[in-house]
Amino acid sequence: MMEEEIKALLARYYDGETSLEEEGRLKELLRQSTAFEDERMFVLGLEEMVLNAPSHKAVPRAGKGLGAWQKVAAIAVVFLALGWLFFEQQKRMQEEEAYRQVVEALALIQKNMEKGRASMKPLEDIRYLGATNELFNIKEIKEEEK
Repeated sequence: MMEEEIKALLARYYDGETSLEEEGRLKELLRQSTAFEDERMFVLGLEEMVLNAPSHKAVPRAGKGLGAWQKVAAIAVVFLALGWLFFEQQKRMQEEEAYRQVVEALALIQKNMEKGRASMKPLEDIRYLGATNELFNIKEIKEEEK
């Protein structure tokens, strides 16, 4: 008789049709019975889980997490980081500008050197004018005439 009642209550339990009173009766019958070992372990395990359920603790309020001085310190850190990034960017921009100016100055110097070399070309031709005196011994001829 008890086993038939347990089978009927288990069928209704697995279908989700039992009331709280019927579930209480099922737990009581399973504790007394030795035939339905798996079901008894399941029900007793559920009861044990209910007993070990976490207690309801008060949730800490979010406003008390940070004090006023911590908020000010966080803001100061953010501003310091942003200021440092700004100055680093300015420094990089100044270095790039200085590099660009140096490159322009070197290009101007190279351009002027090419102009100077081009204007020195006729002077190189004059350098060979003194070679005629050596070739024809003009100094010796002038001294002989004297």
